[in-house]
Amino acid sequence: MSLELLTTLLIVSAVVHVIALAVIVRALVTTRRLQGEIAEIGRLRDQQEAAPTAPARAGRQVALVVNPTKAEADEVVRLVHSACSRAGMPAPLLLATTAEDPGQRMAAEALEKGADIVVAAGGDGTVRAVAKELTGTDAALGIIPMGTGNLFARNIGLPHHDLSACVDEALHGLAHRVDTLDLALHREDGSTEKENSLVIAGGGLDAEVMNDTREALKARAGWLAYGEAGMRHVMGRRRAITVAVDDAEPETHRVRSVLLANCGMLQAGMVLVPSARFDDGMLDAVLFTPRHAWDWAKIIAKTVTRFSAEIPVMTVRQARVSTLTMAEPLPFQIDGDAVGEVVAVEARVRPASLTVNGVAAVPWLVSGRFTVDPAEDWEPTHETRD
Repeated sequence: MSLELLTTLLIVSAVVHVIALAVIVRALVTTRRLQGEIAEIGRLRDQQEAAPTAPARAGRQVALVVNPTKAEADEVVRLVHSACSRAGMPAPLLLATTAEDPGQRMAAEALEKGADIVVAAGGDGTVRAVAKELTGTDAALGIIPMGTGNLFARNIGLPHHDLSACVDEALHGLAHRVDTLDLALHREDGSTEKENSLVIAGGGLDAEVMNDTREALKARAGWLAYGEAGMRHVMGRRRAITVAVDDAEPETHRVRSVLLANCGMLQAGMVLVPSARFDDGMLDAVLFTPRHAWDWAKIIAKTVTRFSAEIPVMTVRQARVSTLTMAEPLPFQIDGDAVGEVVAVEARVRPASLTVNGVAAVPWLVSGRFTVDPAEDWEPTHETRD
């Protein structure tokens, strides 16, 4: 074994131990902080329950778009039926997702049948598909998280481990308007696909991890399975991309990963992009440019400790519109779903374009700066290579 390889292995081993120790310490600190946050959410929820209910609420039509492959699906159906009955609402419309469609067609059917609240019961993929259809409409999105990551649910403050509480939030929770991201994915063959994002879309390492996480391990270990895949891919090569934000001059960087973030929180209370807010009318373009294991250690330390200042190997640029142009095809993911390779991505934030029930009314989650008409039509302008 060469000295260089041995040194690299020792560094990686050291980083792993630092991560483990940091996560343990972070968990202890986070537990104390979360106790206060949970108490505040509970107090606000009690206030909402004590307030008089508007007479019109009882007649509202609920549609439940549910992923039937999830273990909790039957219980969720029962809970939603019971909650609608108790509230004097009509029986909910039940619409099951399929392997081919995680929820968009079902959400469209719900709107056609007059649903006022469309509840997405599943993972981030189901939530994103339903949100795509509801964006720009008057219908509200409710969320009952049943996935591995449940990142959007975590970011808006839902009690994601409590199905009953999530059902109540989905039907009766505080309605809040949030931003969505419009994405145009340009392929090497010249085709373009329009997508949406609620949490984080990105290319490079994160897409490799999403594409290569072992399903069997994910079923046993949950979101920790992503960490195992990350350790296998973290030392991959950097790639050249050109980034343009708003009207600024494009800049070329060599990155290991690039993100377009609407939210910043990951699992276990870790905050990857502290400046990212789901209701600030901005997206956050994040460039990771690490050269070796110690650079990754800096990024991990910043994430675990919620250090807000920029570090040289992690650059954040806020914008309304951002365009990424790759020097070579790059794997890409949207809210945890791998979507193949792209040669360019255009992203635009749609401020206040989606109403979501159950957003926690606590200070650290509310900002509300809107600068663009959410109903404005948008057409991508990037020209792909021949």
